[in-house]
Amino acid sequence: MIGLDNADAQSVLSDLETISTTSTFGPDVEDLCRQLRTTVVDPAFPGALIPTANAAGRLQILVATPTMMAWRRLSPVLKAFAGPTMTSFNGITAPLPLGEVATQRLAQTLPAATCVIQIPQDRKSVLSALRALMRVRETIARAPDLQSAVPEPTSWLLARFQDNLNVGRRDAATAILERLKDELRLDALNTKFLEVQLLAAFGDWAAIVSLTGFGSLRLARRPPAITALLLEALYRTHLANLFDAGDRDRVHDTYRTTVRDLAQPMLSVPLPSTLTPGGLKLYALETVVSPSRPDIQEALAGGKSSLGWLADELGTLPGAVVPHSRPQPASSPLDDARAALVQVDAAEAVDNFAAALAALTKLAPAELALIRDAEPFSAAFRLIEANAAGGVPSSWIEWLEKAVDPSFTNALEIARHGKDEWSIQSSTSDPSQVAAFVRALNRTQDDALASERTAQALPFLVAWLQQDTAFPAPGLAPIYANLLTLFALNSTRSGTVYESSQVLVEALLTVGMNDDDYRSLIADIQELAGQAFGIDMIYWILEMIENFMRASAPDASARETFLHTILARTAPLYGRLSTLQRTAVKRLAAELGWTLEGLGVDVNLPSSDDFSVRLGGLRIAIYSLTEASSRQAKNAIEELAPTAIVDCNADHGGSVRLRALAENADVFVVAWLSAKHAATEFIREHRTGKPLLYAQGRGFSSILRALENHFL
Repeated sequence: MIGLDNADAQSVLSDLETISTTSTFGPDVEDLCRQLRTTVVDPAFPGALIPTANAAGRLQILVATPTMMAWRRLSPVLKAFAGPTMTSFNGITAPLPLGEVATQRLAQTLPAATCVIQIPQDRKSVLSALRALMRVRETIARAPDLQSAVPEPTSWLLARFQDNLNVGRRDAATAILERLKDELRLDALNTKFLEVQLLAAFGDWAAIVSLTGFGSLRLARRPPAITALLLEALYRTHLANLFDAGDRDRVHDTYRTTVRDLAQPMLSVPLPSTLTPGGLKLYALETVVSPSRPDIQEALAGGKSSLGWLADELGTLPGAVVPHSRPQPASSPLDDARAALVQVDAAEAVDNFAAALAALTKLAPAELALIRDAEPFSAAFRLIEANAAGGVPSSWIEWLEKAVDPSFTNALEIARHGKDEWSIQSSTSDPSQVAAFVRALNRTQDDALASERTAQALPFLVAWLQQDTAFPAPGLAPIYANLLTLFALNSTRSGTVYESSQVLVEALLTVGMNDDDYRSLIADIQELAGQAFGIDMIYWILEMIENFMRASAPDASARETFLHTILARTAPLYGRLSTLQRTAVKRLAAELGWTLEGLGVDVNLPSSDDFSVRLGGLRIAIYSLTEASSRQAKNAIEELAPTAIVDCNADHGGSVRLRALAENADVFVVAWLSAKHAATEFIREHRTGKPLLYAQGRGFSSILRALENHFL
């Protein structure tokens, strides 16, 4: 099937049935042609074989595949059954011919690879060729479908979900979440946790509070990171504006009447490690309302700098405490184990499992047997036996060291929780820690199992690094560089290129590098791009080019060579690119001082899509703090669709103009990596159901990509 959903593929087939004419060759030929055309909607076929007559009345076969991987699967089978001894097919891609209605309709599906098979026009040769192509279809149908025979593990889907969140691809992350729901990969509670994580990544706090079942989430056993997000959502939705305005009375009243019943079940101690300032303020308000919570007072004593005017109110409370002022009564190992198991039962945290395991190892056999069978500890004990019997790492370095252990079967699940719970400062607080981290990363490459686990955990590692308040930090450049090298190695082994590699490239370019490191970065990107990338990687390539053009270059010659080389590699694909992709390629080529015509590219090729029509007459708003990129996107859109009206904005918060754009624009694109959260929330608040798109990069090509994905 070509790269569309089933409904669109059926539409394409219907159009092609109307367009394609082969009846001059007889009913038996027409019947074979009709059967071959159904490959358009055959989900088991890696592309489509479309017999049609050209303008001269000669029968030809249009071949198209949705991805380069599908082409690599189809091409050798085609060559074996219908190669040069029978047809013109030699295994090499070629653009579709211009000026034919059937080829124009097929081109609208944006195939990654195409070619046209010519066959001799005598009746015997035509029948032989069509029957050979039918055998191609039958052979592929009989072959085991490796992708469906070995289902993609849930842990891999969760890694891809995180990968899309790292770069702001909301639609892609949502699609994975829907797949997890449809295939019943997770229980309802964990699916809700992912939905909370998705909405929080884009600051959609009101949507979290409005979730069906929010009341149940606050009572359920959940990871501390989810608790922190739920509390932040309550604060942002009900209290943030009042707090910022300094309206103390209304803050207290709203907390008592609206927020407290929802928040109180989540206000437990110890505080979640990822607790944000909004959540801290809810803890503080609970202390003011209920001074009988000295445990919260003590927990907040070291974080008053984030409380604003609430810190003054806490200081006036009777019985206010300072850290460690309360004498701690001595406890037995059995008491410590019971307390640790209570924490395991209360919150789904990696650190809670680790603490409970440590406490249980100190018990005598008789005490261990007693606690195993006693309620309410037995349930938590069984959880530990099922999920942490072999020990639980308490940092990424420990995780990397444990990755070689075959019994560490929940490695990716631990990594998914560890990205939120393990403090980045504790793992990278000094150069020796950074060096130890890099050594642990490198050691995983000496073991096949550890290497595979680390490759799958890369999106979680990048998400963990992004939690650093100083990201990107110059001191962590060795970690960024080594992770990017692992991305490159993984692309060579499995063909998977995670979008998160873009985050690391930009981080390295931002912190700066010496000549050798700069050339190593270029080598990694070339490895990631591969020897023959297809159109599915065009926007990734364009974003990389823009990153290098924006950043300073320690080796200007190496940068110029790299940019010219990698952009020139897009030239052979030009005929198969969408009009938005072509516009981006032409503009970047012009900035580098050369033209595509110099490479033999006909830039006046007719468009195979209708983006210029779809964009025509629309009012499009772009929000980005990288104003040069938004201006380039504006110029590109207006060049493609002169009747489109494009407005750019870079206000740091809500303004009259930004509100007018949010309310009136037909489509609004936010450059997610280059946006103020306050402005993003303001835009969302005033969109009232109209399309709000998220561009995943800082460059103008990512803005065009967001528009293309929306219209497709």
